[in-house]
Amino acid sequence: MRAMMLGLLVASPFSAAPAMASGAKPDPAAVIAYSVIKGDNLYTLAERYFAKTEDYRVVQRLNRVADPYRLQIGTRLVIPRSLLRQVPIRAVVLSYRGSVRIGNPGTMARPTVGMMVAEGDLIETGGKSFVSLRMPDGTAVALPSQSRIRVDRLRRTLLAGNVNREFSIEKGRARANVEPDGNSHSDFRFSTPVAVSAVRGTILRMSYDPVIGRATSEVVDGKVQFSATGGATHIVSAGFGTASNLAETLPLLPPPAIIDAGRVQSDEQLQFAIQPLAGASRYHVQIAKDAGFLEVLDETETMSSGVQFPSLPNGEYFVRATGLDQNALEGLPATYSFKRRLNRITATAESRRAGRYHQYLFRWHTPDTKTAQYRFQLSTDAESASPVVDEPGLTEASFIITDLPPGVYFWRVKIVEIEDGQVHKQWTRFEELRVEAR
Repeated sequence: MRAMMLGLLVASPFSAAPAMASGAKPDPAAVIAYSVIKGDNLYTLAERYFAKTEDYRVVQRLNRVADPYRLQIGTRLVIPRSLLRQVPIRAVVLSYRGSVRIGNPGTMARPTVGMMVAEGDLIETGGKSFVSLRMPDGTAVALPSQSRIRVDRLRRTLLAGNVNREFSIEKGRARANVEPDGNSHSDFRFSTPVAVSAVRGTILRMSYDPVIGRATSEVVDGKVQFSATGGATHIVSAGFGTASNLAETLPLLPPPAIIDAGRVQSDEQLQFAIQPLAGASRYHVQIAKDAGFLEVLDETETMSSGVQFPSLPNGEYFVRATGLDQNALEGLPATYSFKRRLNRITATAESRRAGRYHQYLFRWHTPDTKTAQYRFQLSTDAESASPVVDEPGLTEASFIITDLPPGVYFWRVKIVEIEDGQVHKQWTRFEELRVEAR
């Protein structure tokens, strides 16, 4: 029975591979080489790795294997990539903020950190909203606000090990940090209705505006193949960008400088000043918890070189700025770390009788500090370098002065706090105190 079956196998026609039957060598890029190990035979290999088990016959014929159930250990088999099975992989939500929805159309919901994202899922962000994903190979995709992408393909090819990742940008922007995996058949694609960007290891941004039907692509690191529908295909190198309506690649604007970017941000609002950049029509500025900007907290686009953001809790953060040129190509980023150290101080003064003396009680409140020392100053004018009273080293949030002479005074308090070996200082503004003659 076994001999009859093998005879039929050898005699079977292989119309799908006439070149192989004639002894012609297959294209090296279309096959993989597999080294046989103990326990292997063509049938079990097909069960584990092939899309169709019966395709072991193709491999038998291609490699001139007499008995598919007997393979010598160490034999190198040539296997066409087209026969190998692909299995789905999934991305996970690294972080999100604001109004984000993920899921199949009609069943989209708010995500959670660690949530799995699969082929066919849509991802949408609202205003001031952000989300980032990470794939098993370490590749990360981040969406800023007002964007929508669809996950078209997330798959790994068994035995060959290459991964294929495809995302369609339906609106807005997306950024990818694609990890090179050493497999030349792995790929990553951003597509839009008017253009496609295909990459391997690189840092890429791509956008699509459905109103005007225009796509842009900018490369921060590596190379990208950009193909516009009905147009030319460009190889876009690091530091260059292009768009579906451009006939060439253009150099990106250099990173803009943020003046004194590393200073401690101690005011109620975060404030940054961008050094004006030649050729920039506007600026894109983001705040994040991490230097890779996968945990974006806020962003803005502005034509002004002065940028403000709402308050954030104390901590370490990162700010990134880019310039956009007249073609709406976003330039190279400048990233800075900064410390958020909010030192709010509110101060009040009141007068009261204490027997035959008149006392002035100065009090202040510092809601952002746990332990601190204070310095109290009282002057006869707001510009005086020689205060009437100068009392450092106070540990209580109050100070009393008895029987001030009539006049106009100005007072302020300095908060001094030591954290992680660093000293943080801040003065209140001058408050006026009028003492009337009695």
